[in-house]
Amino acid sequence: MKKVDWKDIAKRAGKTFAQAFIASFGIDRLTEITDLESAKAVLYPMLISCAAAGLSAVWNMATSYIKGKGEW
Repeated sequence: MKKVDWKDIAKRAGKTFAQAFIASFGIDRLTEITDLESAKAVLYPMLISCAAAGLSAVWNMATSYIKGKGEW
C-alpha cells in the first residue's frame, strides 16, 4: 500500500495558488495599492487563489487516498 505524499500535495497546491493568483489579475496592480479600496482589488484574487489551491489539495489527497487504497 502506498502512503499519501504530503509534500507533493503541498507543492501542487502551491503551484495552483500561484497560477490562479497570476491569472486572476496582473502583477502591476500590486504597485497601485494606496488605500483599503485598492487593497480589496488584490485581496479578492488572493481569496480565489486560496480556494483554488484548497480544492487542488483536496483533489490530490482524494486521488492519492484512492490510489493508495485507503492508507494515510
